[in-house]
Amino acid sequence: MDRTISGWSEKQRLLFIERLLFWRGSINRRDLCDHFGISLPQATKDLVSYTTLNAGACQYDVRRKCYVAAAKMQTVLREPNFSEDMEAVGSAMRDELEYGEFVLGGSRPQRVADRLLHRKLSLAACNRDCVEVTYWSVRSGSSEKRWMSPRCFGFDGLRWHVRAYCHRSEVFKDFVIGRFQTVGRAKPCPFVDLVDEDWLATETLTFRPSGGLSANQRTALEMDYGMEAGELCLNVRRAMRIYALRRLGFVQEPLQPPMLNELQQLEWIDFRGARAINRLG
Repeated sequence: MDRTISGWSEKQRLLFIERLLFWRGSINRRDLCDHFGISLPQATKDLVSYTTLNAGACQYDVRRKCYVAAAKMQTVLREPNFSEDMEAVGSAMRDELEYGEFVLGGSRPQRVADRLLHRKLSLAACNRDCVEVTYWSVRSGSSEKRWMSPRCFGFDGLRWHVRAYCHRSEVFKDFVIGRFQTVGRAKPCPFVDLVDEDWLATETLTFRPSGGLSANQRTALEMDYGMEAGELCLNVRRAMRIYALRRLGFVQEPLQPPMLNELQQLEWIDFRGARAINRLG
Protein backbone atom coordinates (compact mmCIF):
# COMPACT_ATOMS: atom_id res chain seq x y z
CA MET A 1 0.00 0.00 0.00
CA ASP A 2 1.44 3.35 -1.02
CA ARG A 3 -1.38 5.73 -0.08
CA THR A 4 -3.22 6.64 3.12
CA ILE A 5 -6.93 5.88 3.52
CA SER A 6 -8.66 9.15 4.39
CA GLY A 7 -11.25 7.91 6.86
CA TRP A 8 -13.61 5.22 8.15
CA SER A 9 -16.17 5.59 5.33
CA GLU A 10 -13.58 5.21 2.62
CA LYS A 11 -12.08 2.18 4.35
CA GLN A 12 -15.49 0.48 4.48
CA ARG A 13 -15.95 1.01 0.74
CA LEU A 14 -12.46 -0.29 -0.02
CA LEU A 15 -13.08 -3.33 2.19
CA PHE A 16 -16.30 -3.97 0.28
CA ILE A 17 -14.37 -3.84 -2.99
CA GLU A 18 -11.79 -6.27 -1.65
CA ARG A 19 -14.41 -8.69 -0.34
CA LEU A 20 -16.34 -8.83 -3.62
CA LEU A 21 -13.20 -9.24 -5.69
CA PHE A 22 -11.92 -12.05 -3.49
CA TRP A 23 -15.17 -14.00 -2.98
CA ARG A 24 -17.25 -13.11 -6.06
CA GLY A 25 -14.40 -12.46 -8.47
CA SER A 26 -15.74 -9.18 -9.86
CA ILE A 27 -17.10 -5.74 -8.96
CA ASN A 28 -18.50 -2.76 -10.82
CA ARG A 29 -19.47 0.80 -9.96
CA ARG A 30 -23.13 -0.09 -9.52
CA ASP A 31 -22.26 -2.54 -6.71
CA LEU A 32 -20.77 0.33 -4.72
CA CYS A 33 -23.56 2.76 -5.56
CA ASP A 34 -26.28 0.34 -4.51
CA HIS A 35 -24.56 -0.75 -1.30
CA PHE A 36 -23.40 2.66 -0.03
CA GLY A 37 -25.71 5.09 -1.83
CA ILE A 38 -22.79 6.95 -3.41
CA SER A 39 -22.49 8.56 -6.85
CA LEU A 40 -20.97 6.90 -9.91
CA PRO A 41 -17.99 9.31 -9.91
CA GLN A 42 -17.28 8.45 -6.25
CA ALA A 43 -17.52 4.73 -7.06
CA THR A 44 -15.03 5.20 -9.89
CA LYS A 45 -12.67 7.02 -7.54
CA ASP A 46 -12.91 4.22 -4.96
CA LEU A 47 -12.19 1.53 -7.53
CA VAL A 48 -9.15 3.42 -8.80
CA SER A 49 -8.01 3.87 -5.20
CA TYR A 50 -8.21 0.15 -4.56
CA THR A 51 -6.23 -0.73 -7.69
CA THR A 52 -3.55 1.65 -6.40
CA LEU A 53 -3.59 0.06 -2.95
CA ASN A 54 -3.44 -3.49 -4.29
CA ALA A 55 -1.67 -3.46 -7.63
CA GLY A 56 -2.21 -6.63 -9.64
CA ALA A 57 -5.25 -7.74 -7.65
CA CYS A 58 -7.65 -7.08 -10.51
CA GLN A 59 -7.99 -5.67 -13.99
CA TYR A 60 -10.79 -3.98 -15.87
CA ASP A 61 -12.72 -6.19 -18.31
CA VAL A 62 -14.01 -3.98 -21.12
CA ARG A 63 -16.46 -6.59 -22.36
CA ARG A 64 -18.04 -7.24 -18.96
CA LYS A 65 -17.66 -3.61 -17.83
CA CYS A 66 -16.34 -4.56 -14.42
CA TYR A 67 -13.14 -5.23 -12.52
CA VAL A 68 -12.18 -8.92 -12.46
CA ALA A 69 -10.02 -10.43 -9.73
CA ALA A 70 -6.74 -12.15 -10.46
CA ALA A 71 -6.79 -15.90 -9.93
CA LYS A 72 -4.17 -15.62 -7.17
CA MET A 73 -5.39 -12.34 -5.71
CA GLN A 74 -4.03 -11.42 -2.29
CA THR A 75 -5.84 -9.11 0.11
CA VAL A 76 -4.15 -6.08 1.68
CA LEU A 77 -6.79 -4.51 3.94
CA ARG A 78 -7.79 -7.54 5.98
CA GLU A 79 -7.44 -11.30 6.07
CA PRO A 80 -10.39 -12.92 4.25
CA ASN A 81 -13.01 -14.37 6.58
CA PHE A 82 -15.66 -16.47 4.86
CA SER A 83 -18.28 -16.14 7.57
CA GLU A 84 -17.97 -12.37 7.97
CA ASP A 85 -17.52 -11.56 4.29
CA MET A 86 -20.54 -13.52 3.06
CA GLU A 87 -22.87 -10.74 4.20
CA ALA A 88 -21.32 -8.34 1.70
CA VAL A 89 -21.34 -10.93 -1.08
CA GLY A 90 -24.95 -11.86 -0.38
CA SER A 91 -25.98 -8.21 -0.52
CA ALA A 92 -24.29 -7.72 -3.88
CA MET A 93 -25.76 -10.93 -5.32
CA ARG A 94 -29.34 -10.24 -4.24
CA ASP A 95 -30.44 -8.50 -7.44
CA GLU A 96 -28.72 -11.03 -9.68
CA LEU A 97 -30.53 -14.12 -8.42
CA GLU A 98 -33.79 -15.53 -9.63
CA TYR A 99 -33.94 -18.19 -6.94
CA GLY A 100 -33.89 -16.44 -3.57
CA GLU A 101 -31.20 -15.33 -1.15
CA PHE A 102 -27.55 -16.11 -1.87
CA VAL A 103 -26.74 -16.35 1.85
CA LEU A 104 -29.01 -17.37 4.73
CA GLY A 105 -27.98 -16.82 8.33
CA GLY A 106 -24.42 -16.20 9.25
CA SER A 107 -22.13 -16.14 12.25
CA ARG A 108 -18.54 -16.93 13.05
CA PRO A 109 -17.97 -20.63 12.35
CA GLN A 110 -16.80 -22.88 15.15
CA ARG A 111 -13.74 -24.10 13.28
CA VAL A 112 -11.19 -22.92 10.75
CA ALA A 113 -11.47 -24.20 7.19
CA ASP A 114 -9.53 -23.79 3.97
CA ARG A 115 -9.91 -20.19 2.78
CA LEU A 116 -8.93 -20.94 -0.83
CA LEU A 117 -11.38 -23.84 -0.90
CA HIS A 118 -14.12 -21.50 0.34
CA ARG A 119 -13.20 -18.99 -2.33
CA LYS A 120 -13.49 -21.56 -5.13
CA LEU A 121 -16.98 -22.53 -3.96
CA SER A 122 -18.06 -18.89 -3.68
CA LEU A 123 -16.70 -17.99 -7.13
CA ALA A 124 -18.42 -21.01 -8.68
CA ALA A 125 -21.74 -20.04 -7.10
CA CYS A 126 -21.46 -16.39 -8.15
CA ASN A 127 -20.50 -17.28 -11.72
CA ARG A 128 -22.97 -20.18 -12.05
CA ASP A 129 -20.14 -22.64 -12.71
CA CYS A 130 -19.67 -26.26 -11.69
CA VAL A 131 -16.66 -27.83 -9.97
CA GLU A 132 -15.34 -31.31 -9.29
CA VAL A 133 -14.88 -31.82 -5.56
CA THR A 134 -13.66 -34.42 -3.11
CA TYR A 135 -16.20 -34.58 -0.30
CA TRP A 136 -16.28 -36.66 2.87
CA SER A 137 -19.64 -38.40 3.07
CA VAL A 138 -20.93 -39.46 6.48
CA ARG A 139 -23.30 -41.90 4.83
CA SER A 140 -20.56 -43.85 3.04
CA GLY A 141 -17.84 -43.16 5.60
CA SER A 142 -15.33 -42.22 2.90
CA SER A 143 -14.30 -39.36 0.63
CA GLU A 144 -15.84 -39.32 -2.83
CA LYS A 145 -15.30 -37.32 -6.01
CA ARG A 146 -18.34 -35.73 -7.59
CA TRP A 147 -19.31 -32.83 -9.81
CA MET A 148 -21.58 -30.19 -8.34
CA SER A 149 -22.97 -26.77 -9.17
CA PRO A 150 -22.87 -24.51 -6.07
CA ARG A 151 -25.77 -22.07 -5.83
CA CYS A 152 -26.12 -20.52 -2.34
CA PHE A 153 -24.85 -20.68 1.23
CA GLY A 154 -26.57 -21.18 4.56
CA PHE A 155 -25.52 -21.18 8.21
CA ASP A 156 -27.39 -23.49 10.58
CA GLY A 157 -26.06 -22.04 13.83
CA LEU A 158 -23.08 -24.39 13.98
CA ARG A 159 -21.83 -25.01 10.45
CA TRP A 160 -21.78 -23.45 7.01
CA HIS A 161 -23.41 -25.35 4.16
CA VAL A 162 -23.26 -24.84 0.43
CA ARG A 163 -26.47 -25.56 -1.44
CA ALA A 164 -25.54 -27.23 -4.72
CA TYR A 165 -26.90 -29.34 -7.55
CA CYS A 166 -25.23 -32.75 -7.36
CA HIS A 167 -24.61 -34.00 -10.90
CA ARG A 168 -24.36 -37.61 -9.76
CA SER A 169 -27.58 -37.70 -7.73
CA GLU A 170 -29.35 -35.20 -10.02
CA VAL A 171 -30.86 -33.33 -7.06
CA PHE A 172 -30.11 -30.21 -5.03
CA LYS A 173 -28.43 -31.03 -1.71
CA ASP A 174 -26.73 -29.39 1.26
CA PHE A 175 -23.00 -29.99 1.66
CA VAL A 176 -21.15 -29.13 4.88
CA ILE A 177 -18.27 -26.88 3.88
CA GLY A 178 -15.94 -28.39 6.46
CA ARG A 179 -16.11 -31.79 4.71
CA PHE A 180 -14.66 -30.63 1.40
CA GLN A 181 -11.14 -31.92 0.87
CA THR A 182 -10.51 -30.53 -2.62
CA VAL A 183 -12.30 -28.20 -5.03
CA GLY A 184 -11.10 -28.35 -8.63
CA ARG A 185 -11.08 -25.88 -11.49
CA ALA A 186 -14.46 -24.45 -12.43
CA LYS A 187 -16.15 -24.84 -15.79
CA PRO A 188 -19.50 -23.64 -17.21
CA CYS A 189 -22.47 -25.42 -15.65
CA PRO A 190 -24.84 -27.30 -17.99
CA PHE A 191 -27.69 -27.05 -15.46
CA VAL A 192 -28.02 -23.28 -14.95
CA ASP A 193 -31.75 -23.35 -15.74
CA LEU A 194 -32.63 -25.84 -13.00
CA VAL A 195 -34.59 -24.31 -10.12
CA ASP A 196 -34.01 -25.32 -6.50
CA GLU A 197 -37.61 -25.47 -5.31
CA ASP A 198 -36.66 -26.31 -1.72
CA TRP A 199 -34.53 -23.17 -1.50
CA LEU A 200 -37.30 -20.97 -2.90
CA ALA A 201 -40.19 -22.38 -0.87
CA THR A 202 -40.93 -21.13 2.64
CA GLU A 203 -42.79 -22.95 5.39
CA THR A 204 -44.37 -21.95 8.68
CA LEU A 205 -43.48 -24.21 11.61
CA THR A 206 -45.77 -23.92 14.64
CA PHE A 207 -44.77 -24.86 18.20
CA ARG A 208 -46.34 -24.67 21.66
CA PRO A 209 -45.32 -25.63 25.21
CA SER A 210 -45.71 -29.30 26.04
CA GLY A 211 -49.02 -30.23 27.61
CA GLY A 212 -47.09 -32.06 30.33
CA LEU A 213 -45.71 -28.81 31.78
CA SER A 214 -47.23 -26.92 34.68
CA ALA A 215 -48.94 -23.59 34.06
CA ASN A 216 -45.91 -21.72 35.42
CA GLN A 217 -43.54 -23.72 33.23
CA ARG A 218 -45.65 -23.06 30.15
CA THR A 219 -45.68 -19.34 30.94
CA ALA A 220 -41.89 -19.33 31.29
CA LEU A 221 -41.47 -21.12 27.96
CA GLU A 222 -43.84 -18.71 26.24
CA MET A 223 -41.72 -15.84 27.54
CA ASP A 224 -38.46 -17.54 26.50
CA TYR A 225 -39.57 -17.87 22.89
CA GLY A 226 -41.71 -14.74 22.66
CA MET A 227 -44.83 -16.76 21.91
CA GLU A 228 -48.11 -15.12 21.01
CA ALA A 229 -51.37 -16.74 22.10
CA GLY A 230 -49.32 -19.66 23.40
CA GLU A 231 -47.72 -20.48 20.04
CA LEU A 232 -44.42 -19.87 18.28
CA CYS A 233 -44.55 -19.58 14.48
CA LEU A 234 -41.26 -19.72 12.55
CA ASN A 235 -40.99 -18.97 8.85
CA VAL A 236 -38.13 -20.96 7.31
CA ARG A 237 -36.99 -22.05 3.90
CA ARG A 238 -37.87 -25.65 3.21
CA ALA A 239 -34.20 -26.42 2.58
CA MET A 240 -33.30 -25.12 6.06
CA ARG A 241 -36.20 -26.69 7.97
CA ILE A 242 -34.25 -29.62 9.35
CA TYR A 243 -31.62 -27.30 10.86
CA ALA A 244 -34.24 -25.07 12.50
CA LEU A 245 -35.80 -28.16 14.07
CA ARG A 246 -32.48 -29.51 15.30
CA ARG A 247 -31.61 -26.21 16.98
CA LEU A 248 -34.87 -26.46 18.89
CA GLY A 249 -34.05 -30.00 20.00
CA PHE A 250 -36.11 -32.05 17.54
CA VAL A 251 -33.78 -34.89 16.58
CA GLN A 252 -35.89 -38.04 16.60
CA GLU A 253 -36.82 -39.70 13.33
CA PRO A 254 -39.10 -39.30 11.54
CA LEU A 255 -39.25 -35.51 11.78
CA GLN A 256 -42.99 -35.12 11.53
CA PRO A 257 -45.48 -33.29 13.77
CA PRO A 258 -46.87 -33.75 16.30
CA MET A 259 -43.73 -34.48 18.33
CA LEU A 260 -41.85 -33.28 21.42
CA ASN A 261 -38.27 -32.09 21.50
CA GLU A 262 -35.56 -33.84 23.52
CA LEU A 263 -36.24 -31.83 26.68
CA GLN A 264 -39.94 -32.68 26.47
CA GLN A 265 -40.73 -28.97 26.73
CA LEU A 266 -41.61 -27.85 23.22
CA GLU A 267 -44.14 -29.51 20.93
CA TRP A 268 -44.04 -29.16 17.16
CA ILE A 269 -47.70 -29.19 16.19
CA ASP A 270 -47.95 -28.10 12.57
CA PHE A 271 -46.22 -26.98 9.40
CA ARG A 272 -47.66 -25.44 6.27
CA GLY A 273 -46.38 -25.36 2.72
CA ALA A 274 -44.11 -28.40 3.03
CA ARG A 275 -43.73 -31.35 0.70
CA ALA A 276 -40.63 -33.29 1.64
CA ILE A 277 -37.79 -33.22 4.15
CA ASN A 278 -34.64 -31.79 2.61
CA ARG A 279 -32.03 -34.28 1.39
CA LEU A 280 -28.65 -34.08 3.07
CA GLY A 281 -25.32 -34.60 1.39
